[in-house]
Amino acid sequence: MAARHPLNKSQLETLRKRLEDERKRVLRVLQGTRPEETPADALSEVEETAQRATEWTQQRGVAERERALLAEVDRALAKFAAGTYGISEKTGAPIPYDRLSAVPWARQGTDE
Repeated sequence: MAARHPLNKSQLETLRKRLEDERKRVLRVLQGTRPEETPADALSEVEETAQRATEWTQQRGVAERERALLAEVDRALAKFAAGTYGISEKTGAPIPYDRLSAVPWARQGTDE
């Protein structure tokens, strides 16, 4: 049985806004990290090819991390809709506001 939620409406609204802002930020990053598609024969030098490959790999890594974060943020926003935001997925206990303030998409408290 889940415990009564200790967060007040102001705290919940602050956390919801932070999640929505983070979602917008992640989407902007994802739009900016799409690697440019350049045909291999358009590249003139080996060094340029290697540099582009390195940049593409870095951009792909950023995009993967941001997509994972987006999934966590979307999950937290879905919990708002379901009325289960701020409740530990592991124990069903309320997650402290300090933890949620630091990581609004947290799934459990720090001591779990």
